[in-house]
Amino acid sequence: MSRRAPAPRRFPTVTHFDLTDVAAHASGSSSLTGIQRVQLECLRTLVANDRRCGDVFANLHGFDVDLRPLFAGPAPASAEALFLQMRRLFAEDAGAARTSAKLARSVAKHATRFRGAAARLRREVVGPRFGPGDRLFVGGAFWAHPRCVSAYESAARAGCEVVVLFHDVFPLTVPDLADENCRPLYERMLRLRSRALTVSQHSRDQIERVRREIGAEMDLPPAMVTPLAHEFSQTPRNFVGGESPTARLAALEPTGPFVLCVGTVEPRKNQLALIGLWERLSSTMGSDWPRLVVAGKVGWRADEVVQALRRHDPAGPCVWIETPTDEELAWLYARARFTVFPSLAEGWGLPIGESLWFGKPCVASNVDSMPEVGGDLCLYADPRDIDSFAGPIVRLVRDEDFYRGAVASIRAAPLRTWKEAAEGLIRAASLPSGERGASLLPAAGSAIGRRRRGRAVDR
Repeated sequence: MSRRAPAPRRFPTVTHFDLTDVAAHASGSSSLTGIQRVQLECLRTLVANDRRCGDVFANLHGFDVDLRPLFAGPAPASAEALFLQMRRLFAEDAGAARTSAKLARSVAKHATRFRGAAARLRREVVGPRFGPGDRLFVGGAFWAHPRCVSAYESAARAGCEVVVLFHDVFPLTVPDLADENCRPLYERMLRLRSRALTVSQHSRDQIERVRREIGAEMDLPPAMVTPLAHEFSQTPRNFVGGESPTARLAALEPTGPFVLCVGTVEPRKNQLALIGLWERLSSTMGSDWPRLVVAGKVGWRADEVVQALRRHDPAGPCVWIETPTDEELAWLYARARFTVFPSLAEGWGLPIGESLWFGKPCVASNVDSMPEVGGDLCLYADPRDIDSFAGPIVRLVRDEDFYRGAVASIRAAPLRTWKEAAEGLIRAASLPSGERGASLLPAAGSAIGRRRRGRAVDR
């Protein structure tokens, strides 16, 4: 009897990750923003532990640099450390396009910094290198890279499954708070036949509405929700902090308690209105009123906010910690009495979750995704009416019993880690086609998803 030929062995499709936007950001900036942090935090977990994770690469000038060695080992470096290693590789590339020879020399020069592994330079122009059977994950700021968007379109036409994580669609929904020049690239990506992921139910609703408005194909699979984390990476929950890590933070200690506002300094984050409110509260509530510490780097159209922050003397009611490191942020969260996050628009809202991770109450905006991040653990107010923040702020400062109850509730609540967020992301990217469109929100017992619409919480 003849032997039956063995069936061909089937290998699961792996997902390749494009970090071009992280590399581009690293080439011109010394600190992370939320979008780069999300990608690096997730890949820290996935590359080491998940076989579904394939290549990790960046392509700035038509040449793919393999970044997977950065993530090698059972305990990869922190997101901040990974970013700084990428900065050492790509910073020399800022300003003008380089020849392939110069880029190759730059890679060779800094390769030893990649955990001793040689960074391989694959000399390929970005194009339809991905085809049938491939899956390409795009999780960053595609709207800043027209060449990349063209590459994703070519890959999709060639049969590659393109997975896009949309953090938000602000250029189409709140154009006064975003760069309108990004709108054409957003529209191209929203029309792309891809698997769309997003980080909140609010963002999913916005994506589906905008797709209809721009005339995207009606049979595109609905966006899937895969929430981000509360965790502040490599810091234990309810961390209390120790000695101030830098001189500028040490200067805060003698001045008494403070309230923290974390976020890029720009109009969308609404720090200007919060500064005005804090000045009024400071002048009316007495000499023991806590200071406001604003921690963040300068962002888009920030001149007016920066002027407001710089007009305060070191002993004034508002202090600016510009471009804080992760070590400084951890100390600020740990030492703050509570946090305030009055943003006008968010796709998620990392500082809300980070505040909870440290056991600190947060007075957050009651719009967009922010109630999804904080659930019943936060207090909420209307960012378009900054005076509505005064009530919950004053209560957290003056009502000690209320404050202690809020802290106790937060410390006992289940919160989401970056490991859980990364696993949700790769699971969503890897689902069979027939399962697309399902929500991957956590169960209702978690802090995420208990509240879709914000109200001021009266505990």
